[in-house]
Amino acid sequence: MNKVLHLARHEWMQVLRDPRFFIPFAAVPLVLVVLHAVALFLVAGNPWQGWAYTRTFLAVLSLVGASLAVPLGADAFAGEKERHSWETLLCLPLPRGQLFAGKVLGVLPFPLIVGWLGQGLALFVSSLSGGVQTASTSEWVFPLLLTPFLSLFFCSLSVLISLRCETVRGAAQLTGLSLLVLIPVVTVASQTMAPHPLYLLGILAALLLATALCFLAAARRLRKM
Repeated sequence: MNKVLHLARHEWMQVLRDPRFFIPFAAVPLVLVVLHAVALFLVAGNPWQGWAYTRTFLAVLSLVGASLAVPLGADAFAGEKERHSWETLLCLPLPRGQLFAGKVLGVLPFPLIVGWLGQGLALFVSSLSGGVQTASTSEWVFPLLLTPFLSLFFCSLSVLISLRCETVRGAAQLTGLSLLVLIPVVTVASQTMAPHPLYLLGILAALLLATALCFLAAARRLRKM
């Protein structure tokens, strides 16, 4: 486990060397929070309608956080191949399965932090208009739980795609396409199933199962190398 964390810390340091990389990913949640505030202002006096807007924004902010995995995950293995450090990476004294886990963990904190910060701001704005007070506990807890599960799944998927691609550009394109598929699925599911906690738990379980499948596929691929 210490070796996995060491590899993850190395990935974090590589990302943090260029803080400008985070500007667009920080700007998008802030813009969405401002739009959310404007939407709540337009329906002032109707907290139930305001909460309906907030619920949609919370799901979208989960996806915005997950989108950070597109460039980061695409570079995980495909970047090593382009930099001709792929063979060196495989020679590390680390089991192949843990190698994949270290790469995923090296990506995970960034979409998680962006998603939660955006959602925290959206909930704060909603609380000022009284929207949160009209919601059941599951309606605002679920989006907060969705963010880590969705981030973990999408980080695993993006790193798996990177493992199977030869270039960062190709990996980023495939990962971006998969994100486009997730956007309507997650948004619609979070809206239609919001009153049903068991359905929401089913979504989280499905994401966890999909993550496990990504790890199994990666372990199988790495054993062949």
